[in-house]
Amino acid sequence: MTGKRRSVTLVSSILALALLATPALAGPEPLTTVEGISEYRLDNGLQVLLFPDSSKPTFTVNVTYFVGSRHEGRGEKGMAHLLEHMVFKGTPNHPDIWKALEDHGASFNGTTWVDRTNYYETLPSTVEGNLDWTLGMEADRMINSKISAEDLSTEFSVVRNEFEMGENNPTSVLWERMMATAYIWHNYGDSTIGSKSDIERVPVENLRRFYEKYYQPDNAMLVVAGDFDPAAALALIQKHFGPIPRPSRKLEDTYTVEPVQDGARHVELKRVGDVAAAGTVYHIPAGSHPDYAALDVLQQIMTDQPAGRLYKALVESGLASQVFGVAFGWREPGVAINIAQAQSGGDPRPVLDTMVATVEGLKQNPVTEDEVKRARRTLLKNIELAMKNSGRIGVQLSEWAAAGDWRLMFLHRDRIEQVTLADVRRVAAQYFTESNRTSGIFYPQQADQLLRAQIPAAPDVAAVLKDYQGREALAEGEQFEATTANIESRVTRLTLDNGMQLALLPKQTRGDAVSAVVALRFAAEQDLAGRVTAVGMVPDLLMRGTDKYSYQQIKDRLDELKATVSMGGGGGLGGVDNSMFVNVRTDRENLVPVLELVDHILRHATFPDKEFEIVKKEQLTQLENQLSEPQPRAFNFLLRTLNPYPEDNVRYLPTLEQAIERLKAVKVEDLRKFHKQFYGASHAQMTVIGDFDAGQVEQAVRKTLGAWKSPKPFVRIASKHQDGIQGRLEKILTPDKKMAMVAGGMNVRMRDDDPRYPAMHFANYVLGGSAKSRLLDRLRQKEGLSYGTGSFFSAGSQDERALFAGMAICAPENAAQAHDSLVDEFRRLVQQGIPAAELEDAKASYALQIKNQLANDAMVAGMLNNGLYLGRKMDWWQRLYDAIAALTPEQLKAALAGSVNLDGMVRVQAGDLPAETAGAAAGAEESDE
Repeated sequence: MTGKRRSVTLVSSILALALLATPALAGPEPLTTVEGISEYRLDNGLQVLLFPDSSKPTFTVNVTYFVGSRHEGRGEKGMAHLLEHMVFKGTPNHPDIWKALEDHGASFNGTTWVDRTNYYETLPSTVEGNLDWTLGMEADRMINSKISAEDLSTEFSVVRNEFEMGENNPTSVLWERMMATAYIWHNYGDSTIGSKSDIERVPVENLRRFYEKYYQPDNAMLVVAGDFDPAAALALIQKHFGPIPRPSRKLEDTYTVEPVQDGARHVELKRVGDVAAAGTVYHIPAGSHPDYAALDVLQQIMTDQPAGRLYKALVESGLASQVFGVAFGWREPGVAINIAQAQSGGDPRPVLDTMVATVEGLKQNPVTEDEVKRARRTLLKNIELAMKNSGRIGVQLSEWAAAGDWRLMFLHRDRIEQVTLADVRRVAAQYFTESNRTSGIFYPQQADQLLRAQIPAAPDVAAVLKDYQGREALAEGEQFEATTANIESRVTRLTLDNGMQLALLPKQTRGDAVSAVVALRFAAEQDLAGRVTAVGMVPDLLMRGTDKYSYQQIKDRLDELKATVSMGGGGGLGGVDNSMFVNVRTDRENLVPVLELVDHILRHATFPDKEFEIVKKEQLTQLENQLSEPQPRAFNFLLRTLNPYPEDNVRYLPTLEQAIERLKAVKVEDLRKFHKQFYGASHAQMTVIGDFDAGQVEQAVRKTLGAWKSPKPFVRIASKHQDGIQGRLEKILTPDKKMAMVAGGMNVRMRDDDPRYPAMHFANYVLGGSAKSRLLDRLRQKEGLSYGTGSFFSAGSQDERALFAGMAICAPENAAQAHDSLVDEFRRLVQQGIPAAELEDAKASYALQIKNQLANDAMVAGMLNNGLYLGRKMDWWQRLYDAIAALTPEQLKAALAGSVNLDGMVRVQAGDLPAETAGAAAGAEESDE
């Protein structure tokens, strides 16, 4: 039974009167501090972690409840996840939490996993009262959430829609089936999303009892990370959470122990799809067990790209298009899981056989010292990079706390550092055995009888961590006011000898972190004729090998430099963009060597034949996967219809089938020729933000990219507004897909410097661009039709061409209703505009969202880099924000009326649609003029 519950308001009133006769509640009790994170506990049992970091003007609040799918009983499958949704439905004091979070400028979410549920939000610390409000809201919904039958009647279908979204993906379903087969009794075998029948039928009284049992201070951990004053935060935590009484009920931990697996298990999945898959699952110890660190290293050795054993055996050999895997470190013994997708049309049987032989053949082909060192280096680099983001760590602490204790995060790092070759070989022999295997295949497959493997119990975490102290916390950065004016005052812009533009913004950051972005622009329209697909593949192959380094050597060097580098091609509404981008993340010490390595990669890529074939197969598999999927088919139709060009035009957007054929025709020599003929930095832009020496970086860039001239000039590929598009509805059938997609959009003649642009930009924010948007409020909150819905408005900076569109996912039987609601909201916006009260309310939340965006270094780097290309400084953005702040209902309505033609709205429904269209063939398109 649960203890008697009272509202925070009532408790606070009683306590206020009681202060006349009794002592005040005791303050938070300090417990321990590890690497800058301090732990406290309130009298009511609430665990509190404070992680101050003033390097960014934001803070993150994360509340973790130690309840997940592991705690669900009969008829409760998916209850923890469903409850996560319901807690966003509000309390008497906070009736609309989605809107309130948006009003306070929050980026927020909630997640459910096997051992825990958490809610987190990141807000601007520069807004007075934000921390006070956030803590008050979380304390309120800890015990006062409504959990009403009315809210459940709409939200259960939203959760069901999320369930159906996963059901559309055979690989995801294969994962679930293997887990359910690997576990006979333990709830880890149950999908967190739950059972469809339980989601649909759960009585609200049962859900409320579940909430009252687990959503209590003695079963929760509160983390505050980021820019805040610890003393003030503790006072606010005591103020809001302290009055909540400790419940009288006593929680008992789950006690089911999964028996030792006594033979191979196998599951077969037969569903509609285009690409076969195979996978394996092996039981492993809990995340707190010493063996888990060695297993984590071993999993990295198996699936790392390109050195991983499974990657080489499956992907490089041509058997599979991709492979991925993870070793889960849960509170109780978990699993290591691997899944591979076969080549298109390939037999998954050899994929599974090779996967099993590779994983279970480590005794005959043992792991090497070099592999262990490389895996350790990669894992430790990722941990170190994560530690430089306090908001990310604030949320990540949920996982380790759920595994037994938040300090396991640091202990696990320490254990990885100490993992030896002998440790890895031992755990491979102990756990990756035939008797411990569950296999799955998306096609028939038979498995052999196996031996057994013992799984050790979870250790006593308190004893393990009794004297643990950790190490010195990372240095904090400076307090930086993230405004357009302050950002602009710090920026230095230069034009180098080869014509390249450079923007530098030095500032002190947590852990000396630094980010950089480079945009290369090349060639002209005629140079891309017949080469669009090949040009798009070039960025994907650049890091696969140079005249000096192999793919593996490049990856090893980046790990040594504690850096991440990604390269990708640009893309426009027309499907082509003669540019590519490089994103870099590292630290002050390694920035210059990283920039030198990037320069070498960009100039001296060799496009190895083997790597070209791997990337080509990966991309073909991705395209073939999309053939029977509602979302890509819907968007491909929508964009093709709104952007009609002849097939020989570089702006032409091919069908999915045409894209596959074009990709098949590309040869590696096409990439090599284009790179040699057109790549250079004469028309490039580069931005660096973070902890670096500006003079040193400028000198390094001048010697590298700044000295690289383009062989031929860059000429922008212009696009035009497409007139005369007639509105229509298209129905695309994708059989056996449990989630449908509805979408609609229209062309708008506009650039982003048009006087109407601020109104259109903001109208989209109100319609579907925020967490309290009209589309989300109607289709999700009120009608319960869609798990995800929204809109977007994209206008060019140099051409009068814009797209205004919206979308929603839903169950196939709800597609017609979701479509009608989506279209109706567009009509209501254009015909009625936005009332003054709604407009002012949205302006306030938008302004707070901008504060968060300006505090994001990666986002600011993109703004500055784009500004270099367009000749804009940060005052351009400030003028946009000012124009939005000054908008009136009349201006908005006039801009919408003068810009949007509803008769030109192209609409699409895609999915396993109801009977009236069931006679059409799979993938067929049915038009309704």
